[in-house]
Amino acid sequence: MNGAGTQERPLAEVLKENQRLREELERLVHTAAANEEIWRHMVEIERVLFRTRDFDRLAFELLREIRARFLVDGAALILTHLDLVDRFFPELLNGGGAVLEQETGTCIVTLQKNGWLCDAPDKPASPLLFQGEEPLRRLLGCRPSLPEGFFPIGSAALVPLRIHDLNYGFLLLTCTDAAHYRPEDGTELLEQMGIKIALCMDNCLAYERVKDLSDRDGPTGLLNFFQIHNVLEREFRRARRRGAALSVLVVDLEFVDEAAEHEDMVDPVLRHVGELLRGTFPDGEGFIGRYGSVEFLVVCPYADEQEAQIVASKLHELIRRSPLRRGRTVILIKPRIGTATMTPSMQKPFELLDAAQRVLCLLKTFQLSVPAADASKDEVTPLER
Repeated sequence: MNGAGTQERPLAEVLKENQRLREELERLVHTAAANEEIWRHMVEIERVLFRTRDFDRLAFELLREIRARFLVDGAALILTHLDLVDRFFPELLNGGGAVLEQETGTCIVTLQKNGWLCDAPDKPASPLLFQGEEPLRRLLGCRPSLPEGFFPIGSAALVPLRIHDLNYGFLLLTCTDAAHYRPEDGTELLEQMGIKIALCMDNCLAYERVKDLSDRDGPTGLLNFFQIHNVLEREFRRARRRGAALSVLVVDLEFVDEAAEHEDMVDPVLRHVGELLRGTFPDGEGFIGRYGSVEFLVVCPYADEQEAQIVASKLHELIRRSPLRRGRTVILIKPRIGTATMTPSMQKPFELLDAAQRVLCLLKTFQLSVPAADASKDEVTPLER
């Protein structure tokens, strides 16, 4: 019996070891299958990431894909890179805020300025996993402007969006299930996803900068000659299609080209007037471009003839009363502004532009500043001398 007992003990241990190995193997197979599924999800997400350079349109689609494929209750981009926010979500710049898709549980936010992540010199470089919302709140320093659907948080993952030592922000994934993310879980795949999203952001910003170089006028930063013409053609088609008003202003400048020590003042004057124009026409209310040597073209959607005349008059006074000061030198600038408003008889954008140019030519001929007339007519009545 002693011999049998001695044989039974090793056999029991072997069976127990086999069971443990079987369970370990099942766990490894399950983990491998889960990782393979995550990689498939990441391939699909990569397709979303790299098929467009318009990050403002891409962002919500990306968040929806992440939320659906990773089975989380909420997905948010927390942006801390000012250039990224300024380019794609300028409405979030003033005091923080959020762009929400409440029904899909996704949002894009900027972290409050007093948040710890914004002020800390050593922001997290690797994903962090949380159980409960208090650790996340302590890290953020305050609650970001997230919709109520993000709370309460059972577990969460905060993924840094970082590349080339540039911090673009964080991807926040939240679940009501406290076991979905556990602090002891691996974060390698989340880290890879964060790097890919950051790379996409970097590409989007690079693309925007290339566009600036290709469609912006060097001295002023305004639209160049070709792009302002493209804008005019687009707005002309839209106005005809919708039966909306459309006006243009051609702003011509007269000033002393050389100041003290024969310094070339053309570019400084152009930049100065360009800033005045930017301040007069907020984003969406007018498109401004460099049209000629010392000429600007302003395209004013939805502006009728009377509104165009009022704007031209105010703009004339603003430029005339805002000389360029360079040290002890004051450069007086005299603008002439030709205006034209689209009429039913106009079929092409150049007809509207030609009408404004005819008005400007008459102003130069008679040494006037701003007309009060229907720009589609050949006869012009001066408004002021």
